[in-house]
Order: sequence, then structure tokens, then C-alpha cells
Amino acid sequence: MKRDPAPTLERVKAYEMVRRLVEEGTERRPAALGARLKEAGLVVPSRMTIVRWIQDATSPASSLRRFDPVPSEELSFFVAAWTGDGWADDSDGGKRLLLKVRSRTFAEEFARSASVILRKTTPYRVRVVTGRNGTWYVVKVTSLRLYDFVTQPLPALRAFTSPHPVGFLRGFFTAEGCPIISVSSSPTKGSISRERLDVTVAVSNCDLELLEYSRDLLLHLGFHPGNSRLNMAKGKRTNLSVATKSNYLVTLARSADVAVFAERVGFADAEKNAKLRESLRLVDTLGPSRAAERWKELYTKVAGKWARNCSPA
Repeated sequence: MKRDPAPTLERVKAYEMVRRLVEEGTERRPAALGARLKEAGLVVPSRMTIVRWIQDATSPASSLRRFDPVPSEELSFFVAAWTGDGWADDSDGGKRLLLKVRSRTFAEEFARSASVILRKTTPYRVRVVTGRNGTWYVVKVTSLRLYDFVTQPLPALRAFTSPHPVGFLRGFFTAEGCPIISVSSSPTKGSISRERLDVTVAVSNCDLELLEYSRDLLLHLGFHPGNSRLNMAKGKRTNLSVATKSNYLVTLARSADVAVFAERVGFADAEKNAKLRESLRLVDTLGPSRAAERWKELYTKVAGKWARNCSPA
């Protein structure tokens, strides 16, 4: 059975009236504030509750933790990360924002960002869930105001995320992107093929508007991303399933762009970040051909994914 949110919402109205009167300098006396609430037909809490509201020490519930949508790196990261890998839960009348990912470092940065924008003194808990499908890291953020803010359409969020494009790109690329590291062969003089290590960065999503927004942010920062292109059409069958939506892709292919991306943006996922940085280091120090040889000494491709097979050099 769903919880009736009405009592909480009534207390919110009372809380907001108290905060408004206090911030305007109109009234700070608990008894007088209680009388003003009664005159307005609102819920009148205990004297101590009103005192705590005056001090801005508490709000009616943890789900109503004070949130002011002020542009910041943390807010941009949170919005992008949640948009990419999160989901909203209001199954029992509450309003929660959840993230479930394979990367502990990604979950921890998401939790820290939520703590900063909600003014918590300690980060949100990262819960570890282990099952048949492996280990997942879950973060649950309970905040009515943040929930209502984040679940708005993208155009309403742009004014808050655009001032901090690096935070948004870091969150979005961590959730929906990855470094693409490939060993390819190209003919040299005498028709002898020689392998080379190529490093690019790509991000994909079914929401073309969201992908185009991330591309605009890349352009704003001086990168040279390719145009958004169809990656997988709706209805295409893969080894695992059939695509229910079309998926689109944006790629950073210029070597200089990839290097700057690694330094300026990067991934909150430690594994993705390590592979990107190591592959770039090998190309920079050894050149593409010798880098390919060294990369294959360090990594083996398993099920389409590079896995480290020895300790770092």
C-alpha cells in the first residue's frame, strides 16, 4: 500500500512559511511563528521543531533535505550520472533517486556529489550487492526537492549544468561512454602489415537530444567531436536481445582531443580511467606500433573487453 504523502507535504508548507518569515527578518519568535501558522490554516508543530526550523537545523523529513539548485561541478556531475545510469523510485509514496553501477569509484563520486549539493556532512552510503550477475554498487538518495528538480525535462536543466560542462561530461561519459582501445593492422612498404594502437573516446545513448547536448558541451570546451550517428537501429538483434530503441554515438577521435579529455574530464570509473591513461602513455612514449605490442603483453581481450593479464609496468 502506498504511503499517504499528505501529512509530510502539509509540514513542508509550514516549514517553508517559517523559513520565509525568518529569512525575510519578519519573525523569529517560536510562539509567534506558531500563531502565524495557525492563522494560515497550516500544521503547527511542537515548539522545539519550530526552533530547529528557525535555526535551519532540520527539515520536516530526511526526504525534504534543503536543496537549492545552484550551478556547480557536483550538480552537473550528479544530473549527468543519474540521467545516464540512474532511475527514479516513488513506489511507496516516497521519492528516491538511485544509481546501480559496476564501478565502486563511480558510485562513491555520485554519493559525494549528492552529499555536497544536499549539504550533508558525510557522503551517502554506497551499498554493495552481490549476486549471480556479479557485484554492483548502489546509492540511494532520498530528497523530494532534488527528485523534482532532476526529473525535469533536459531543457529545464541546461541553465544549471551548462556553466559547469566538465562535471556534466565526466558524469555522462562515465555512465554512457568508454575509451575505445583497438589494435589494428595497416600495410607498410612491401605490403607488410604492422599493428598499431589506436585510442578514442565514445559515448552512446538512445536519447539523441541528450547526446547532442553533450556534443555541444564538448564543442564549447574546444574539442572536435564527430557528428552524432546511428549506432544501432531499433529492432536490430544482438547475441543477447533485440534493440527496443535506436542508439546513437558521438566519438572523439583526434589524438590531441583524447589526451586533453583524459586530463581535463576523465572518467569517475577507475578502470576506464586507468585504461585510457595507460594506452595514451604507451602511444606517447613508444609510438603506435610498439605500443600495440606492449598493450598485448599487458592486456588480453576477453568477450570483447580488454582485461589486464599482468601487473602494471
